[in-house]
Amino acid sequence: MNPHFASLVLGLAQQAESALAGNLPPGAEALGAQANARQIAQTLIDTLAMLETKMQGHLDSDEQQLIAGALTALRFRFVQGGSH
Repeated sequence: MNPHFASLVLGLAQQAESALAGNLPPGAEALGAQANARQIAQTLIDTLAMLETKMQGHLDSDEQQLIAGALTALRFRFVQGGSH
């Protein structure tokens, strides 16, 4: 597994988890009134999904499992309301 890919996926997933917990990531205050933790979480989840789509066929099995697992967990938390 490429450590840079793993770091990217885990970093984005952690930011999404934090947003689902109601915490805005550093720099989000620059967005002003539009800064909504749930919207930021959705954007991060969408970014991971785009990365998964764009990398399809170029990931080894461990990398594919990492990104698929992260997306599954984040999507579940998102539909549960992000309160868990």
